[in-house]
Amino acid sequence: MRARLSSLLGAVALVGCSRAPVTAPEPVIHEIHGPTMGSTYQVKFVGNVPEGTVQALVEAELASFDLAFSNWRKDSEIARINQQATTEPLAVSARFASVLKMALDVAAATDGAFDPTVKPLSDLYRARKQDGNAPLDAAALDRARALVDYRAVTLRDGKLTKARPDVTLDLDGIAAGAACDAIAARLPTIAVTKFYVEVTGEVTCRGEKAPGQPWRIGVVDPTSDVHGGDRPLVALPLRDRALCTSGDYRNSLLVDGKLMHHVFDPRTGRNPEHRVVSASVLAGSAALADALGTALLVLGEAKAKELWPRLAALGAQGALLLAAADDGKLLSTEITWPQEDA
Repeated sequence: MRARLSSLLGAVALVGCSRAPVTAPEPVIHEIHGPTMGSTYQVKFVGNVPEGTVQALVEAELASFDLAFSNWRKDSEIARINQQATTEPLAVSARFASVLKMALDVAAATDGAFDPTVKPLSDLYRARKQDGNAPLDAAALDRARALVDYRAVTLRDGKLTKARPDVTLDLDGIAAGAACDAIAARLPTIAVTKFYVEVTGEVTCRGEKAPGQPWRIGVVDPTSDVHGGDRPLVALPLRDRALCTSGDYRNSLLVDGKLMHHVFDPRTGRNPEHRVVSASVLAGSAALADALGTALLVLGEAKAKELWPRLAALGAQGALLLAAADDGKLLSTEITWPQEDA
């Protein structure tokens, strides 16, 4: 469960006056949106394809992801896998295998800062939130942490094997990004090639709204919630890639009388010892950017820089980390982050 935030900034083209060069007309941008994964989705696209056709494709894809990865329904594929307390190989769908492989790759590259076996910790957090944010017992947190280890899961020939029967999976930290990728892959099959797709805040874009008019995406200022609204801190054109942001600033609970945010370090079961409050990642894959946003929020600036060659080898293209200073201001750390902004 994470707070993830991105904002779309519109670019306005001016129509030429008489006796002046006439610019291209403003493109007609269609928009569809709806609920998904406990949050919302939004798709904007250019073209003559009926909105109903696009919406049907998008919602069918989202329904498939819900059936595969939802931790809130008993008939999902991930629920079936978690219910199987066995070390025998379990057959999984191609969709599930693809997302789990990416999750395991990110886990290995980040030394476990992202971990698809984090469910015991996630469950403990969710239970406390449902119980009115009651204080969380540190011993219970330690017991849950002992059950988390991505190395206890292997994937081979379409089959998942657990090293221990009590291993359980939670792919919430990557599923929304993977859904963006799946939708982006399907839209060209119905002749939609210029689009913006956002699922629970994770964004991927293809093409441009019109020649020279890229989709522009903003990274939200983590302090904007205090001042009201989601104010963009920086913005950049997004062409044929994804931008995903993870933040620790809108979800917290009490542990031993101390305020903890919901992004646990899977290796310790506790908050990381740094002041990074937001991590944004650019990548060709939204699934990768989604997972790495969480991982970098755990790792912090120094470790993120150290591990960046590994992450770039996976396909990461840039990162922007925002840290809270003592005076309340934000300090930014850029790792191959593009200089173009609003």
